[in-house]
This record gives sequence, structure tokens and C-alpha cells, in this order.
Amino acid sequence: MFTLLDITKEDLIAIKVDGRIEKNDYDRITPLIEKTVKDFGKIKLYIQIESIDGIEPSAFREDVKTYIKHFRDIKKIAVVGETTWQRMWSGLASPFVSGTIKYFPHAEIIEARKWILK
Repeated sequence: MFTLLDITKEDLIAIKVDGRIEKNDYDRITPLIEKTVKDFGKIKLYIQIESIDGIEPSAFREDVKTYIKHFRDIKKIAVVGETTWQRMWSGLASPFVSGTIKYFPHAEIIEARKWILK
């Protein structure tokens, strides 16, 4: 499930991921991405992963579609996580994004927020 975080503003979209990821999560976040790209051109994403209990195949497709559609629209992505799998996932996304992706462990959450806000 995606939850919009309070640091979301202007060209920054910040979400917390906790639990099962479903297509309806993308149904809620995609319009915000579209509007932010329209308003600001290039955007920044902050993704704070608490836990992932699974991902629906349709949600995975939406994830890939979003990255491909906005390949040139993403300046940078900060991914905050804790597991090797989460670090690996952030690396796997790099071919789908023209911007920089940087992974931070939970212990460096303040650094992650400072980096994405620059």
C-alpha cells in the first residue's frame, strides 16, 4: 500500500510503501505523477519502504509502464529501505529512469531526505 508523505511538495512526490502493492495504489499515485510532470517538467521521487508483502502482477506492470512513460521526466529517486532485496530493486529500476537513483538504509533517512530535497 502506498501512503503519500508530508514532504510531498512542488516537484517532489514522496511515498511510503508498506504491505501489499496493488494496482489501485498506482491508480491513486499516477494522476499525481502526471500532474506534477505537467506542472514542473522534471520530478523527484522519494520512496520509503517499510515492508513489501507482495506485489500484484498488474501493479508490477503499472510500475514498469510509469517508469517507461516518464523515463526523461524523473530527475532523481531516493529509495529508503532495509533489505538486500530492496537495495537490489532500486538498482533494477535504473535502466528505466534517466535520472539518478540512490539507495539509503533506514538509518540514513535524514540524509535521504536532504539529498532528495536538493
